[in-house]
Amino acid sequence: MNLGHTLFSPNGRSTQNEYWLGMLIIVLGNLFLAPLPVIGAVFWIGLIYVGAVVSAKRLHDAGKTGWIHLIPWVISLSLMGFGVVAAGGAALAPVVDMVGTPGGWEMLESGDLSPKATAQLVSGGLLAAGGLLLFWSLAALTWVVYTIWVGVLASDQDDNVYGPAPRQAVYAQAAARSAGAPPAEG
Repeated sequence: MNLGHTLFSPNGRSTQNEYWLGMLIIVLGNLFLAPLPVIGAVFWIGLIYVGAVVSAKRLHDAGKTGWIHLIPWVISLSLMGFGVVAAGGAALAPVVDMVGTPGGWEMLESGDLSPKATAQLVSGGLLAAGGLLLFWSLAALTWVVYTIWVGVLASDQDDNVYGPAPRQAVYAQAAARSAGAPPAEG
């Protein structure tokens, strides 16, 4: 197995083992490199590319287009966006309600809030945090389900439009080595 080809070349097909190795590298990379301030951001962008490549090649092995990889991106980004909007609405609703009541604006400006007003603001903040957590958790769940689905897809046993079956290429190289012929490039 050529790890560089597996991680960086979007062409061809990959086995389930190559896919799961790529996913392990992505998870470990995110775990250890992403928290670093500037270098982590650069690696994170690189890992997005690696994730797209590894997933696309696995999808190719199943005879599917790599563009399917855009679907979980659209779903998860939409869910996170909805979460931000819902959280903003939940956090602002008590403030808007308070400003609409007589003397509410003055209470907010002075910071002298009644226990009821304080409870409203806190509950709005908690509701906002809960909504954000819910939508972002659904976005993460989207990626978990997609990753597992791609990882367990059945391979096309024969050649397809994306190239020869990965196992057949490995067997052909092994047969060429045992026959004393130079291995085929691929």
